[in-house]
Amino acid sequence: MSVSGVVTSSWGLPMVPFRWYKVDDGTGEVTVVSQSVRMPARGERVRVKGRVDDVAVLGGRAVGLHLKEESLYVKRD
Repeated sequence: MSVSGVVTSSWGLPMVPFRWYKVDDGTGEVTVVSQSVRMPARGERVRVKGRVDDVAVLGGRAVGLHLKEESLYVKRD
């Protein structure tokens, strides 16, 4: 799956190998989980390819749906 849009927020914690950011494609936001060192900044236009994943399944329902980043392209103007 891929999504293109604008990064609305990004965050990470020191010493934690994961980083998170949200991308708005005009229809809504999707959370992206990344293990890359490159973190897109708020306001950057990106195209992200990855795999849809969840954190857990509780009572038969997926919780914490997100896109696990496999590749990131930052669009330059």
